[in-house]
Amino acid sequence: MMRSTIKTTIALGALLGSFFTMGQASANPGLAIDGSKVLPVNVSSTLRAEISRGRTADAGSFHAVNDLVARSKTIDARARGGKAAISHALAKLGPTAVMPMIELLAFDGPAGLPVEQSPAVQRDLVEALGLLRDPRAMPVLGKMLERDADFTTTRTVAEAIARMDTDEASQKLVSSLATSSGERAKAILAGMGMCHKTVVTQTLAARLAARPDDATAILVVKSLGHAGNAWGWKTLADRTDENEVRGAAAKALVDAYVTYTGSAREAAAKALLVVDAPNTSSLIQNAKSSASPEARTALDALATRVAHNPTR
Repeated sequence: MMRSTIKTTIALGALLGSFFTMGQASANPGLAIDGSKVLPVNVSSTLRAEISRGRTADAGSFHAVNDLVARSKTIDARARGGKAAISHALAKLGPTAVMPMIELLAFDGPAGLPVEQSPAVQRDLVEALGLLRDPRAMPVLGKMLERDADFTTTRTVAEAIARMDTDEASQKLVSSLATSSGERAKAILAGMGMCHKTVVTQTLAARLAARPDDATAILVVKSLGHAGNAWGWKTLADRTDENEVRGAAAKALVDAYVTYTGSAREAAAKALLVVDAPNTSSLIQNAKSSASPEARTALDALATRVAHNPTR
């Protein structure tokens, strides 16, 4: 009787072990996040319902997204100048591609995708969602920003969130930066300039005023250039914050131009030309009053460049 019980216990243990192993093996390494576990239940349910409705209404979009992902390595290899083509190809599919991409990132990762390709494909999907600016992607992108990831992935996620240009997006970026340090903070700083909300520009300006090292300063300067880009603002439907953002960006950039030298100073000059704020010339003149002789000479040269701004 005892031997029979032992055999039964061993058999049951083996059966349970096989189920556990099967469960582990079925976990798709292509998932950026496990939406069923990390998203709030109501958010996860809503997204799954939208995915189901989307597939019923337009299965072709799901096939198109999966086809591009499956061929991503080949397509990227053929792209000119080493530029990734997948994210733009995905974005060109339009709004109907949003739910298929969310599904691949959070619920059912790409089938058969080699593990080594997953990070690049995830970045392509994230970038495409950012280009489409669909707020339905925010829960997934927000959770992705919270996880530990490499610099490039974190920057790509921050950029995608920034492109949403909503209060929710700006708050997520600012709060994530506040709790980050090191390379993670640098990656967020590098990506958040794609957001055109005043609070983001103010946050970037404050980081630059703290006088970080040259490499970090250049990242922030470039982000301020993106945030205040004069031509970029012309493409936006909502230009409420334009004057405040471009003015604040210009002020921070002029200050950086005075503070830094070398590559960081040149980066600030180029960003100022891109921002092209109406108050740039007056900011330069004001800065000269307290600048060193070397900085005053540099500011005179900057004033000449601004007066003949080639970006206009």
